[in-house]
Amino acid sequence: MTAEHVMMLVAGHTMLGAGFLALAEKFLPVVPSSALLILLGMNIVAGPGDLALMLLATTIGSSLGCLGLYALGMALGEGRCAAFVARYGRYLLLSRARYDRLVEGYRRRHFQVTFLGQTIPTARAYLPLPAGIFRMAPSRFMLAILLGTSLWNGGFLTIGYFMRLGA
Repeated sequence: MTAEHVMMLVAGHTMLGAGFLALAEKFLPVVPSSALLILLGMNIVAGPGDLALMLLATTIGSSLGCLGLYALGMALGEGRCAAFVARYGRYLLLSRARYDRLVEGYRRRHFQVTFLGQTIPTARAYLPLPAGIFRMAPSRFMLAILLGTSLWNGGFLTIGYFMRLGA
């Protein structure tokens, strides 16, 4: 059974299934989220009302996935991350000085980085971790995630929907 078959099996009948796929994609990125969202837009969204519901379902699912990664970051904590970089950073081409500059830049612009990070492929999967590690305020984190995820999901769902109309 292919990833597309699994996606259609879960999401084929409910918006809840689509939300679950959006959540699972944060932890198991088997299918890129852009492809997943386009397929959902093409195969499930029948009209503008469905598009709005699908956007809501996938935004909630993606945001819950981000919240899980945020909680993991909080559990890891800043001390463990700094110790990891000090010990293994050279293998990742990440010096302690560079890490410190990245941390300071993130602290100054945490909302912008978290929001815009949800619109960047690959980065969107990992940026909730530093938000938790560096203790970004949960309310600001959720606002940034909801806005960024809505923008990302809405764009790809809409593309899929219009591809369906054009077919």
